[in-house]
This record gives sequence, structure tokens and C-alpha cells, in this order.
Amino acid sequence: MTTILIADACKSSLVMSSEVFKDKIPGAIVLVSTTGKDCLAQLQSGKPDMCVVDFDLPDADGISLITAMRKIYDGPILLTAYPDNIVGEAVTEELFAFNDVSGWIRKPVKFDELSVKIDQFLVEQHRLGRRFDVGYKTQLVGKGAGRGKRSPKVAGKIVNLSLGGVCIALDGPFKMKGGEEITLSISLPSAAKEVTPKGQGRTRSAATAGKGAETKLKATVAWHDEGSKTAGLRFEKMSDLQRRGLESLLKGLSIGAASEIRTK
Repeated sequence: MTTILIADACKSSLVMSSEVFKDKIPGAIVLVSTTGKDCLAQLQSGKPDMCVVDFDLPDADGISLITAMRKIYDGPILLTAYPDNIVGEAVTEELFAFNDVSGWIRKPVKFDELSVKIDQFLVEQHRLGRRFDVGYKTQLVGKGAGRGKRSPKVAGKIVNLSLGGVCIALDGPFKMKGGEEITLSISLPSAAKEVTPKGQGRTRSAATAGKGAETKLKATVAWHDEGSKTAGLRFEKMSDLQRRGLESLLKGLSIGAASEIRTK
């Protein structure tokens, strides 16, 4: 049975959104929250198939709430909000790496617009993590076959990159299997600081952050196509510092597409 969680303090919006889901998915169970606190509590007790979060809740803005939700929930999240540049800028700054939230839904909610998002992210299970096309050089290092054996290595190119993983084009043969742990090299921006006119330190944007030293990321093999020498790797053991560096890198890549995100 499909379960939907809607967090919205506006009764008319709750009713409209609920009706769309019930019309699209007969028998769907719709859970309702009117505060961010209650929304997080319901996520702790059970995982719905999709969440709809309003930008303007009594105790939290939608961006902060979705950021907190992402730590405990990996399903699709749709954001609803009245058209405002502040909303577009907040999404671009904080949730740029997610396809579902990036295409936020304008209020008042319209049947057709919400219906399209339901089809994309719930029915068709469209990729939630936004992938960025890149061409970075990298090196993969596997585990040695036995004591004293050298770890296998191969050079390659990162074809696309996301917070959740990476697609690699290998320069040569490299034995790997699903679930195997691989070390991936990549240069991530360092967390540079700048000073405001009032003397308060703040972190610079990814566009101006300096390049850090080469970073080694642990990843597991999601798939491997030996014929075309390509592989998909999942990031599963990143430290907080590495994750912040990757977010900073992707944020820099997203700046050129910011206007596109705001006008969808």
C-alpha cells in the first residue's frame, strides 16, 4: 500500500494535495503533518513512499526541514511554495543536488503539475540525486589479492558525479565485482574562509573556494560493464569533511544552471 506524508499548515493545500494522490493512486494512505517537528517524528516511526513539504511551516522553513529529512529518509521529497525569488535561491543554494526538490511546485497546487511529479519520482522512480557531467581524471585502486600482493590500479575519467556516486570510464582492464570496495581519487575544494566587512568569518562559496589536495574516497561497485570499460560506484563511507568538500564541488558546478533551476 502506497503511503504519502504531507507537511503543510494550510488546510486547503492539504486537501488539494491529498485529493491528487488519492486520484492518481487508488487506496493511497495520506498522512498529514502541520509542523516540521511532527513531520520528522512521523518519519522516525515509518518511511512513506513520498513526502510533500511546504516551504512555510509554523516552526521551520521547508529547506531546513528537507535538509534534516535527508539524514533519515532517502525517498522522493516534493517542495511546495508560493512563487518567490527567495525560494528559488534557497533551493539553488541548499538542495541543488536533488532532482525532486529542484523542480519545486508552485502554490496554489495544481493537479497537473503535482501529477507530473508523482509520475516522475514515485511511479517511474526517476533518479533523485542530480548527476553532473564532468571529465575529471581519476585513479581506481582495488584490494590486493593476498598478503604482499600489490593493489590493482587503473586510470580513468569521471563521466558524471553526484552526492551518491560516480560513473567512471576506465582507460584499461580492471577486475571488479558488485559490492567490492574501491578507492577513488578526486580533488575536492577546501573550506576556505573570507571576512565580511563587520569582521565576521564565513565560508566562501564553491565558486571562489580553493582547490584542496587530492582526496581518496571509498566507494563500492554498483555495476560494471567490462565491454565498454565503464563502472558505477556508490559513495558509502565518506567522512563529514569529504562530504562537505563534494557538496562544495557540486555546488560550483550547479552555479551555471542556477537560472534554469529557478524557472522550472
